[in-house]
Amino acid sequence: MDKVLFVVDMQEMYVGVTRDKSVYRYDAENLIDSINKRIAAYQPEEVFYIISIKKGLFGGSMPKEGTPEASFPAKLKIVSKNIYEKNKPDAFSSAILEDFMRARNVKEIEFVGVDGGISIGNTALGAIDCGISVILNEDCIGTLYQDKSRKCREKMKKNKVTYMHS
Repeated sequence: MDKVLFVVDMQEMYVGVTRDKSVYRYDAENLIDSINKRIAAYQPEEVFYIISIKKGLFGGSMPKEGTPEASFPAKLKIVSKNIYEKNKPDAFSSAILEDFMRARNVKEIEFVGVDGGISIGNTALGAIDCGISVILNEDCIGTLYQDKSRKCREKMKKNKVTYMHS
């Protein structure tokens, strides 16, 4: 498995019909449709879903485990059981995920989902620290915090991240 797809934080709280649209202002319907097309381009075992789950009293704006906000939106294609939880912006803060990527000899990760300035950016940098190449699919990334996204993009340029459009 040389290349995989990470679908990051595509949960009801962030892209669902009940999300707070005054906060999560991107076009969620279009985002989900674009991501579903990318999911279809991969074999099911190459698709990984990374979800945010609030642990304890802290966790910022993450949904609590088992709540409707933590679930996937009905329209998102779920093609594998490769679902990894995170409670920090960088999913690679989980040794389990890092070990799995190394064991499968993953060389490249394409990132889609939300948020381009926080979870995707931090997880992409975590992947780079693990020696994995990163592709950011700009047509499939919802970004809430443009300023954080710009700062993250500057770090990405230094690390030779590839940007693509579907």
